Amino acid sequence: MRSILKKKILPSLLAASVLFGAGGNVFAASAKKNDSFESWLEKYGAWDILEQNYSQTGDTPELILKRAETAFNLGRYSACLETLQSTPAFTDKTQEITRLWLGGKCQRALGDPVKGVIWFSQAARLMDQRTMASKFKKDSQLKSIWFDVWRSLYWGYQVTPEAARESRKMLLDQTFAQAEKVWPTTYFVINSKAKLGALNSTSEIIPVISNSTIVSDDDRNAIAQSLAAASIGEWEKADNALTAVSNSTVQTFWKSVNQYLESGNTPESVSIFNEENLIRPNSFFEAGVLEPVTVSPTLWQLGAPTSPAWNAFRKQLLEMKPQEALKTIDRETGSLLLSSDLVNALQNYRLAFAFLSGDMELAENVLKRLDTDTLPMSLRVACGIAFKLPLSRVLSSADYGKNENIYIISGLSEAAGINYLSDIDTPFWKPISRKALNPTINSNPLDRLLVFADLNAQADKKQSIKIARRCAFLFPKSKLGAESFIYLADQAAQNRDFKLSAYYLKRVDQDKFGPELRLQWLSAAVAYDLAVGKDDKAMKAYNEILKSGGTLPAEKELKLALMIQQKGDLKKAQAILERIWSTRDDLENDELRAEVLFWIAEGEHAMGRKEKALKHYLELAWEFPEQNIWAVTAMYRSSMIYEHKGQFETAKRFLKTVIKRADRKAQKEAAKARLNAIDTKLAKVGADKEVSFPF
Repeated sequence: MRSILKKKILPSLLAASVLFGAGGNVFAASAKKNDSFESWLEKYGAWDILEQNYSQTGDTPELILKRAETAFNLGRYSACLETLQSTPAFTDKTQEITRLWLGGKCQRALGDPVKGVIWFSQAARLMDQRTMASKFKKDSQLKSIWFDVWRSLYWGYQVTPEAARESRKMLLDQTFAQAEKVWPTTYFVINSKAKLGALNSTSEIIPVISNSTIVSDDDRNAIAQSLAAASIGEWEKADNALTAVSNSTVQTFWKSVNQYLESGNTPESVSIFNEENLIRPNSFFEAGVLEPVTVSPTLWQLGAPTSPAWNAFRKQLLEMKPQEALKTIDRETGSLLLSSDLVNALQNYRLAFAFLSGDMELAENVLKRLDTDTLPMSLRVACGIAFKLPLSRVLSSADYGKNENIYIISGLSEAAGINYLSDIDTPFWKPISRKALNPTINSNPLDRLLVFADLNAQADKKQSIKIARRCAFLFPKSKLGAESFIYLADQAAQNRDFKLSAYYLKRVDQDKFGPELRLQWLSAAVAYDLAVGKDDKAMKAYNEILKSGGTLPAEKELKLALMIQQKGDLKKAQAILERIWSTRDDLENDELRAEVLFWIAEGEHAMGRKEKALKHYLELAWEFPEQNIWAVTAMYRSSMIYEHKGQFETAKRFLKTVIKRADRKAQKEAAKARLNAIDTKLAKVGADKEVSFPF
């Protein structure tokens, strides 16, 4: 018995050895025995196991890089960056390039393209020309990121703290030189190169006075008075001062500034700039340049000393005429009983009332005795406009390190005909037609307000991930930036990159730009919550959308309905599906219409309302025969209902059409099996016999 068994087993073992031997040879071809376990894991992307292995190894440059790369591939960008930053520069050039480039990718993945470009630039310093060009061009997005980061660094150069200014200049020179080597013929490189000279200048920035036919010296004095009134919160006086401005469009601009700062909302009056092709004044408001002031009003208004008597005294001052207020301030300042805080506050108010009195000579003399660091931005801009001060005397120490502050100061100064950045900015009040915008931005690629107008026009024409990323990076606080973040969140959710979608959504203040933008944000949030399984949050957001009178895009609303349907709340799902169907004429295409109608029928069927379900299935099969997957499935479902009703011949006809038209083999086979089952059933009851009538 044992010998027989042995004879039977032996051939099987031999066959197995041949089989596994052949398999082993094939395997050896793809994973040689001299490959390390780590190399083999890397080939298959088993990064989690790799991370465990590398965490137990030493600290050679090779292993440090492997650890960092593994963390990056696992999406653990902070951990990757921590590994790279805690490591001294490698002596091997190739390894150091890898370390720096990977660090740049981490910074970019963490949402900081500026730091990303800095790391990339440091890596590029170690590369030869060919390697650098190849590395840069391999990433199709890097060019636009590089240019926009350079713009941002350049725009903020004038408010870079003195201690960091030299390093900022070196970085700007270095990154531009690298861009010039890789992308030498782009309009940005060609038309920005001449602006590098401004970085090397050590002289003060003296304002360039624009065409006096638009804004005269008298106009500037009126604007300065308006700013002084705004500095003490007297908005009505601020507007009244502007009636002396000769140009009605310029007057509208400054009144709009006051309205925006008082209410926090962009007034409708700014539409005139768009109508008159005044691109830069229009962009000033749309880009949200003044937004930091609405967030922090003390940036614009004179501060209040911590004195119980101050508020009552201030109230009295505001009720006085400017000349009387000035005398009162002079009288109080002479008191030896006042604290230094109160004396400083009085002197600052003295400057404001000097402007309001119209005595510009007095205002200029008062300014000479003041510490500009104690003045709000409104008064500093007023002084710059009225007295044509160098930029350094308009800036305060609080402005340094804050790009947004230079945008406000330079933009408002330009609106009053005082241009501090004439080397990069086009004339503020020069009309630019829509047709001329593109060549104008190509010639002036560093004009921030033109960049905004250009991106806004591109997004309005056809939004894309590339455009939206640029808008969100360069203008994150604007409505355009908020809409771009929402668009990117939606796209990321569709691509199932949920971490990225959440990153974008968190960067939107959905209540800032009114109900329309909040509805857009809620719509994107529904898509994200559905995708990550937060069904309750998705439903809550959807209900808020409906209460606000809004709707979801049909595709998202359909996903929501199907999610609710799967959870078993069939009535709620059906209500949503029928709401979508009620707007079927607005749906994008017949494929979507057919899908919605199919799920309505499925819902009716699941609730036991088979006649209603049948009607919808048949409507679908008839109305959308070209939508094969839905029409064929609807006919299959119809055949099942007819079979259940005992209408076998009708069921068979539908099944035969399914067999003929089905694209999927499984569906054909299921229909054939159902057809055979019906034929068998009919044979048993003698269905082929003649009908017997009872009477």
